[in-house]
Amino acid sequence: MENETILKKTPSQLKIMVLNAQDLFLFMDKHDQTSLEDLTEIKWNLMSSSLINNKSKEKCLSLALAIKDSGADIVMMTEVGGHESLANFARFVLNDEYTSLSLPSNSDRGIDLGYLIKKNLPYELALRSHIDYPLPGPAWRFSRDVLRLDLLKDQKIEMIFLLVHIKSKLDLRKSDFEGRTRRVLEIKGLLEIYKDLQSHQVPILIGGDFNGHAGEKDTEEEFKSIYTETDLKDIAYLAKIPEEERFSYIYFTRGGNRFVQQIDYLFISEKYAHLINPDECCFPRYKNSAGLPLPIPRRMEQKSLLPSDHYPFLATLKR
Repeated sequence: MENETILKKTPSQLKIMVLNAQDLFLFMDKHDQTSLEDLTEIKWNLMSSSLINNKSKEKCLSLALAIKDSGADIVMMTEVGGHESLANFARFVLNDEYTSLSLPSNSDRGIDLGYLIKKNLPYELALRSHIDYPLPGPAWRFSRDVLRLDLLKDQKIEMIFLLVHIKSKLDLRKSDFEGRTRRVLEIKGLLEIYKDLQSHQVPILIGGDFNGHAGEKDTEEEFKSIYTETDLKDIAYLAKIPEEERFSYIYFTRGGNRFVQQIDYLFISEKYAHLINPDECCFPRYKNSAGLPLPIPRRMEQKSLLPSDHYPFLATLKR
């Protein structure tokens, strides 16, 4: 899809982006008011007193360009290095055009969830965490969170967002093969929350990094309950984005074989499918900070040049 198409926006539309920002740590506690343009990569990192390096300036600018080019009103972000990092990204890289909202999660890597909301949106905002939500099984909680955002007008809920980052298939402790038990339980817990919220009779959007194939075709086992127990549908599927374009992640095996996958999703009830503008739903591809397209990786070394190892997904809904 051409950028000119993406940028068309009327007041009756809401643009929503799902984005795994890959370790977005950005600490600026030593910032001396030097303009962003005058900061070299070395000086960029010297703005932080943290032991964790800042995400590179070039990659932050490239992420910001993807957001700006899309015209996104709401960005549902995973792998955010806490509220301070997200607030700094909004202030220093996105020209303070977005409100940043984030809460601590259960992540043992400090990669939390967060929202960026365009400041000109005519809504009140309410944020709620589910870090203490008991999963239906062993004494576990979500490995990150289900971070809920309500859009309200006159104290009445108009739309609900549930942001997730499902447990990966890594099993470093060798206690749960491919994390299958926890992954199944996290999806069960997510769907329980969704079902409880349906009584509000408003659109509920579930988005984020599912760390696996949750699409309607060739669905991985842990995600099948999405389709058997709820009316949720993948917006990319409903928008009829061609399968060859429907990917957010590129995986290379140790032997160098390349696979494309969609593991980042935005779901909505099928009864609200009429709200989708299919012509303005896509997986935007990255550019560098100068605005030149970055190649879709064919080799592993090209992947490291991207600002994130995930591509975003953009959906446009009628208000």
